[in-house]
Amino acid sequence: MSGSRMQINEASLSIRVRNERDVDEIVGWIPDAAALYLFSGSRLTWPLTASQLQGMVAIEGLTPLVVVTSSGELVGHFDLTVAGQVARLGRVIVNPALRGRGLAGVIVDLAVAEASRFGACVVRLTVISTNEPAVRAYCRAGFAPVAGDPERGDVAAMERSVIAPSL
Repeated sequence: MSGSRMQINEASLSIRVRNERDVDEIVGWIPDAAALYLFSGSRLTWPLTASQLQGMVAIEGLTPLVVVTSSGELVGHFDLTVAGQVARLGRVIVNPALRGRGLAGVIVDLAVAEASRFGACVVRLTVISTNEPAVRAYCRAGFAPVAGDPERGDVAAMERSVIAPSL
């Protein structure tokens, strides 16, 4: 079934650990160096290769995850690095064939829920500040700007609590 015609029901989405077959498809979602920079900042280099993306798992605590439909189609990717009660959300991307449907927010919400299951109370991220669609998606998902690295003016730092406020 073509991804562009597929109907996505949020209830039919699930998270699983990324596998080797997923990596080639995800690499194909990144068409050029500019897109790669939005995906990973300066951590990965163009042209992106499967081995570069797979090599990210060497980061202590990093878990690469994918969001899939009940039929197994890849909807998106993200990774979480958890240290104590703090999770770092990184490399969030939506399958290009499925963009424009609000799925970025769904993926971020699923990522935050997964971080909570890993024991995190706070989720932090950095985003290229000119990546306006991503910044908007993170704000809609409850992330707020926080002080970042003053030497990286191109990057905005954001965080969100995963503990519901008491009433």
